[in-house]
Amino acid sequence: VAATCYRNLKLETDAVSDRLEAARKRLVALAKHCSETGCGITVTRFWKAGNVNYKNVPALVGVDLEGYRGQGKEEVRISLKL
Repeated sequence: VAATCYRNLKLETDAVSDRLEAARKRLVALAKHCSETGCGITVTRFWKAGNVNYKNVPALVGVDLEGYRGQGKEEVRISLKL
């Protein structure tokens, strides 16, 4: 019963997610300035620096980075097979 409930809700969510993404793209296309607000929605454009790929930094070759790693955490993934 739990699996059937999850499956049905996942399918509904996926359908709504597609519609939500289409609405998001439309809002972004309508925004002409760096910050636009209307009807309780604000669209803000900003630049974010990219992530550093530490594997490509020559000065770090052979350096053990494990001492700099944050604490691990458990994650759970539920996959839907259609």
